[in-house]
Amino acid sequence: MVLSFTLALLAKEPAVTLPFLAAFYEHFLRDDRAQTTLVQKVSRYLSLWLVDIAYLLFRIRIFDRLAPVLQLPQISRHEAFYSSFALVAQYVWKLLWPVSLCGFYSFHKTLALSDPRAIAGVLVLGLSLGAFAYSWKRERLVAFGLLWFFLNLTPVLNARWLGANVFTERYLYLPSLGFCWIAAWGGRLLWIRLVEHPAARKFFAAGLAVVAILCVPRIVTRNRIWRDDPTFYRNTLAAQPDAIALRINLGAVYWNLGNADQAEVEWREALRRAPNHWLILNNLGLASARKKRYGEAIEDFQRSIRLRPNYADSHMNLGRTYAETGAMEKAEAQLRAAVALAPLYVQARNELAKFYLDGGRFVEAEQQLRSSISSGGTAQAWNSLGEIYNRWNRWQDAEHAFRQALALDAFDSRAHFGLGTALEAEGRTNEALKEYAAGLQTDPRNPGALESLERLKGLLHTPK
Repeated sequence: MVLSFTLALLAKEPAVTLPFLAAFYEHFLRDDRAQTTLVQKVSRYLSLWLVDIAYLLFRIRIFDRLAPVLQLPQISRHEAFYSSFALVAQYVWKLLWPVSLCGFYSFHKTLALSDPRAIAGVLVLGLSLGAFAYSWKRERLVAFGLLWFFLNLTPVLNARWLGANVFTERYLYLPSLGFCWIAAWGGRLLWIRLVEHPAARKFFAAGLAVVAILCVPRIVTRNRIWRDDPTFYRNTLAAQPDAIALRINLGAVYWNLGNADQAEVEWREALRRAPNHWLILNNLGLASARKKRYGEAIEDFQRSIRLRPNYADSHMNLGRTYAETGAMEKAEAQLRAAVALAPLYVQARNELAKFYLDGGRFVEAEQQLRSSISSGGTAQAWNSLGEIYNRWNRWQDAEHAFRQALALDAFDSRAHFGLGTALEAEGRTNEALKEYAAGLQTDPRNPGALESLERLKGLLHTPK
C-alpha cells in the first residue's frame, strides 16, 4: 500500500489527498469502527500520512517552497478566492452535463463575490453541504462520495498556481469517482424500488443501455480531434478563440512545417487578442527576421525583452538579428546575455559559438562549444568543435568530435566529411574514403567531398 501510494504521488500529485480520505473512512465509515480502538485506526493510515508529509517536505526542500512559481501572478489572492467559487460551479455543471467538450478553456477571472459565476458556486456548495448533512444520517456512502469529489477538486481551484489552462476537463477525472459512487448508489436504489414494476425496470435498464451505446460513437468522433496537433489546435480554437496558448502553438506547428506565412497569421491574431504577450512578440520577431524585415524584428524582440527580461530566447534571437544586420557589438552583447540568463541552454551556447566562429574567434568558440557539450551534446556542437580541431591540425581530437556527432546522427553528412578530412590528414586513406562516400549518400553534390573522393581514389590507384 505504501509503495503504491508513493508511486501515485510521483505520478500525479493530487494523490496527496488520500491520507485525509483514509482517515475519514476509518473513523466515520468503516463497518467495524465502533469495535476498533483509536490505535488500530491510526495504525491503518499512519503510513500514508508519513509518506504524504515526507513528500511535501521533499518538495519544499527541492523547490524552496510548496509552489515555487505563481503561474498567474496577475491574479490577486482575492480574485483567486472569488474565482474558486466560479470554478466549482463550472466543474459541477461539466460533470452533470458533459457536452461541448473542449481540450482547452479560456479562463476569465472573477473580480467579486457578487459575480453571477461566483454566486452559482456558492449555491452549489450550499446545496452540496445540505446534501452531505442529509445523507450523513441516512447513507454515508453518499456523504463520502461528496467529500471525495470536493476534496480532490480543491487542489485545482487556486488559479494562481495552475497556469493558462486553469479549468480543464481532465481535472475532473479523480473527483468524478465520488460522483460515480453516488450515481451507482442512486441507480441501485431506484432498481430496488422498482421491484414491483417489471415494465419500469425494463425501461430503466433499456435507458441505461441506450446511454452507454450512444457514448461509444461520441467517444470515437471525439478521438478524431486528437489525431494530430494541427487538428486538435484548430478544433479547440473554433470553440475557444481566446485560447492564446493554443494559437501560439498552432503557429509553432506551421513554423516547424516550413509554413512561415500561416504561422505569422496565427501569431498576429494571437497578438491582437493579447497585445503585450512576450512570447508572441518573440515569435513574430522570428517571422519578420526570416523575411528580412529586420527593423520590425528588432522592435518585436526588444518589446519581448522589456516584458520578460529573463527570457533567454528573445536575447538570443535579437543577437542573431543584430549579427545579420552587421551590428556585431550589439549582437555579442545580446548573445552573451542569453547565455548568462540560461547557462545550461545548449542552443544559446551554440549560437554564441557560431558568432565567434563566423568572426574567426576560434578559442572563444571552442570554450562555448565545450560548455554546450557539457550541458548536453548536440551534433551541431560536436561538428563545430571538430571543424575547429581540423583547422588546428588536432586530428585525433577532431576524429573524436566527429564520431560523437555520428553517434547522435549516423546520417550527418557534415560529420562524415569532417571525419574524412581528419582521417585523410592522418594517412588513413581507406577509412577516409568510406567516410566521404557515406557523407555523399545524403549530400551527393557536395563539391569538396567529391573532389576529395576522386583525389583519394587517384592516390590508391597510383603505382608506387
